[in-house]
Amino acid sequence: MFKLSKKKTQTQEISKEQQINDVKGSAKNDAPLSFPNIVENMLNDGAHFESDYFILKTGLGTTKYGRSFFVKPSGYPRSVRIGWLEALFTGDDLDCSVHIEPIDRNIAIKRLQDKIDEFDTVIYSASNRGDQAKIDDALQKREDTKFLQRQIKNNTNGLYYVSVQATVYANSLDELNAKCVEVENEVAGESIEILSAFNRQKEAFLSTLPLGKNYLPKSDRNLDQLSLTAIFPHASSKLNHQGGFPIGRFGRDYVYYNNFDSSLNNYSLGIFGVSGSGKSVLVKQIIARGYMDGIMKNVIIDVEPEYRELTYALGGVVVPIHPSKNDDVSRINPLDIFPEKEVKNKGTEDEYIEEKINLNEKVKEALEFFKVMKESLTPDNRGLSPVEIGVLNDILEELYISRGITEDPASIYEQIEHIDDFGTITYRKQLIPMPTISEVYEALCKEMKNDYGEELREICNIVKLFTRNKAFGMFDGQTKIISENNVSLDEAPVVTFDISKLSSNGIERPLAQHVLMTWVWNRFIVSNPKVKKRVICDEAWMMIKYASMMEWLKLLSARGRKWNVSLTLVSQRYEMFERTEAARDVVAQFDTVCFLRQSDQDISPILNTFRLSEDVGNLIRTASTGQVLMKAGKQIVTFQSEPTPEEWVYLNTNQNVEMTPKKKKTRSREEMITWLEDKSHIPDGDVA
Repeated sequence: MFKLSKKKTQTQEISKEQQINDVKGSAKNDAPLSFPNIVENMLNDGAHFESDYFILKTGLGTTKYGRSFFVKPSGYPRSVRIGWLEALFTGDDLDCSVHIEPIDRNIAIKRLQDKIDEFDTVIYSASNRGDQAKIDDALQKREDTKFLQRQIKNNTNGLYYVSVQATVYANSLDELNAKCVEVENEVAGESIEILSAFNRQKEAFLSTLPLGKNYLPKSDRNLDQLSLTAIFPHASSKLNHQGGFPIGRFGRDYVYYNNFDSSLNNYSLGIFGVSGSGKSVLVKQIIARGYMDGIMKNVIIDVEPEYRELTYALGGVVVPIHPSKNDDVSRINPLDIFPEKEVKNKGTEDEYIEEKINLNEKVKEALEFFKVMKESLTPDNRGLSPVEIGVLNDILEELYISRGITEDPASIYEQIEHIDDFGTITYRKQLIPMPTISEVYEALCKEMKNDYGEELREICNIVKLFTRNKAFGMFDGQTKIISENNVSLDEAPVVTFDISKLSSNGIERPLAQHVLMTWVWNRFIVSNPKVKKRVICDEAWMMIKYASMMEWLKLLSARGRKWNVSLTLVSQRYEMFERTEAARDVVAQFDTVCFLRQSDQDISPILNTFRLSEDVGNLIRTASTGQVLMKAGKQIVTFQSEPTPEEWVYLNTNQNVEMTPKKKKTRSREEMITWLEDKSHIPDGDVA
């Protein structure tokens, strides 16, 4: 009976177990589908916590070492600036969490009153002892607390409990220790003291995960609303531009810049920085990477011969400009005239390009050239007199009209007959010979002898110096381009005018800059309005003392949007542009400015002009080589200009830096575009 009963009982128990399993199985089959939540997605293969670090198993054969720490409650700086926690937010392989808990307004007022009473006690006690230092310290703290209490009562401030934790990761314990020392040194620069979460690594690690909870007790302190606001990163790591090209890196992300973005009112770009701050490398990156954004024509006025390598690497042409009595050198005629093309009914089905010769505009432009001549060679920088302007205007008009030049674009061309070895006759279009400075000089001499006498003697003597074989005769004669690699100006993606052999003292270089800028405007800009173009004027400070040159730069910058061109002005001293109104007007036209490291004298003008804070001034005063602060429209970003190893061969301007020991290869235009579009040579990071 007992045994049978026992068996029966066992059978009944087994039956119950089966029923329970059947119910569970049925429940599983009826359960709705579910997906992993955020916590389940964060699960790793395993974690082992030591007293001062922990080990994460991130794969079957890989592990990561980590160490969690927090900002010591008494280790916050006495005063904070915007971005004071940037070192933790942008650290390499580092997670940072800021836990914020608001304190009820009434409770905050009461606790601050308790603190005020406490300071009153300290002051009373210190007075009895005669401890003046203690009294002064307590009075200052009492006043600060009282001021904060008044702000909270007026609802213009608030009080919060704040805790800052972070976790740094590495592939080995030695690497982890080295990274932690580096982080500690970086935050020490902001007077921040951090502590390792010793024996509390698990709690601190959980606090840095996106769980929304602080597991680490005794790690928080109170901050007011203003101090709390300064914690958050106010500088974006990226510009809100459509398209663009990578101009630099912010932390681990690329910053993409579109020079022709619709958010910019003007396409012009100013780049300022002291010698050695990385200006040239940044400009070269902008030139080379501009192909990625469709900028297919770059014209460079090269004051120092540092753009040659880049020009040849991009399949461009270098045109040296220097005085010579021989005829085997390149020459630019400032009196050349080219057709002006303008897009009509833009963006509609009826869009067309109107082409004409703007003779009146060319005469005014030539008058400015002669005005610069006289300004540069007279002691008091006098411009042209009314008589000189009138005579020169008549002479220039006559020289153009006598050649049959009208508003018709065909009037500046002539048909040239060519017979080859087989007797085949072909005709090709060629520009007619243009007026030259020598012709203007001869006409001035005639006018002086006939009608005006002494009134034209001074301008005659000045213009004579700019004729062939004279001191400044490099621009007298028909335009002639001699290219070392036989690339035509129209085909070249980069055209560099090398004026480095001109004298750096006196008028030669500034005059060459002015002549070339006006010639480039007519030859490349107004003659092709639809293509994106860039004109780079290096060492623009040389032109500041000449008002006419500044007016021309201002005009080019202001009208650049209409003609789809970006004037890129590069200079060392920003403060020099603040001295004269004309130079200030030029900079005012720029919607994008880049500041690299600045001298102390330049900081104040920059901050005043662009309404920037003192913190920005400290940043550009102490910036490392290649560190850039960019203001593009209403957006401000900072980034590090970092060329790739392949680019560095063509961008390096420091003779003491060893370049990659590879044979330099000159790429064709098509090869360079393919190389830039292929982003495989760009280090890992965000790709637009």
